[in-house]
Amino acid sequence: MNIQIVGGQKLSGEIIPSGSKNSALAVLTASILFDKPITLGNIPSLSDVKTVVEVLEKLGSKVAWDKEDHKLYIDNSGLNFHRFTKEDLGDMKGTSMLWGAMLGRFGKSDFEELPGGCTLGARPVDTHFVALRDLGVDISENASSITMDSTTAKPAEVWLTELSPTATANVIMLATKLNGTTKIVGAASELSVQDLCGFLNSAGAKISGVGSNVLTVEGGVDLKTTEYDIFSDHHEIATFLALAACTGGEIKVHNAMPKHFKPIIREFAKFGIDIHYEGDTAVVAKGQQVRLGKNAGHTTMLRPQPWPALPVDMLPLFIPLALEAPAGSVLFHNWMYEAALFWTTELLKFGANITILDPHRVMAIAGNTLKGARVNAPYIIRATVALIMTALIADGKSTITSADSLDRGHENFVGKLKSLGAIIEQVD
Repeated sequence: MNIQIVGGQKLSGEIIPSGSKNSALAVLTASILFDKPITLGNIPSLSDVKTVVEVLEKLGSKVAWDKEDHKLYIDNSGLNFHRFTKEDLGDMKGTSMLWGAMLGRFGKSDFEELPGGCTLGARPVDTHFVALRDLGVDISENASSITMDSTTAKPAEVWLTELSPTATANVIMLATKLNGTTKIVGAASELSVQDLCGFLNSAGAKISGVGSNVLTVEGGVDLKTTEYDIFSDHHEIATFLALAACTGGEIKVHNAMPKHFKPIIREFAKFGIDIHYEGDTAVVAKGQQVRLGKNAGHTTMLRPQPWPALPVDMLPLFIPLALEAPAGSVLFHNWMYEAALFWTTELLKFGANITILDPHRVMAIAGNTLKGARVNAPYIIRATVALIMTALIADGKSTITSADSLDRGHENFVGKLKSLGAIIEQVD
């Protein structure tokens, strides 16, 4: 997918964000644990969601997806075990959550190879394996397959080696099916994990400590039928707030989860951008100018951390804000992924003053006039969005090539930008 953009437009209007991609993947995967029908609401129509739905159907799930109403009706009463190949799973790291769900439902899991994902660098799964082994899961891996067996698994106290949302989800899903109490120490508290717990609890599961880094799962509960609406996508909410900030327009984002956005709003404030709420609607008032640093010579630093701090996936959204400022500099530090910032060399084509300092850090220096350019997007969702944002503030016309990752993370993104006044076209 290629995208053509005319820069210099102030985006204004109102947006209703899609449901959270990460939450959708978690709750859809967890639906494998159910032998009764369930209904899921606010499910976004994305390629990653489509992949998981196809996985469910390969297992024998009966799925009715009302994409217009964003509802999924799922009956998993007739599931059968299936060995998954790379063709089944596609390039999506989130399918690793199938491990916990498959072990909970069938007592075994068989993958041809590790799941993929965005091209961010090494994404080891040791945290998953250590945690599952702590529960007694037998894991065998070689160059061609990963097999797991949970027939002797028992509840335990599990200490995660990192705050991994997908590893946390795997432990939660398996622990829900184990008779007894499992304690997860060092659990990720990301919104997708909170949504997964909310979904399972709505069906009768007993998970406490939700939103903290210590979760307790009272397993062995028979899950009943349920209807559950997932959260709005906080990544998309932040994206449209950033679009308003860098173009100087006014955008109102509804269903914007004010109780979860304090840490993100603090990061916008570093760029001189004020965001206020009208009920659950986030508002960026028009005419705000990006400003960096209160003191001359001061370098602003953006360093994401695990939730409830700024999510690492949002870091690219702030790079165009730095480039839009009249002066100053910002050090962007992605400590988690060593290949997540190499795409910033594409910004040089716009005339941006940006330097890769090492695999984890880049320095953006404001003040350069940006000109339209033809750039190539990486297979990283928010990096592709950041290139689009930069094109929107550059003078003239730009083309973003290979922007296919958008379909993984944003529903009708080009259409939403058009509704805000962007001059943008998708060219296949």
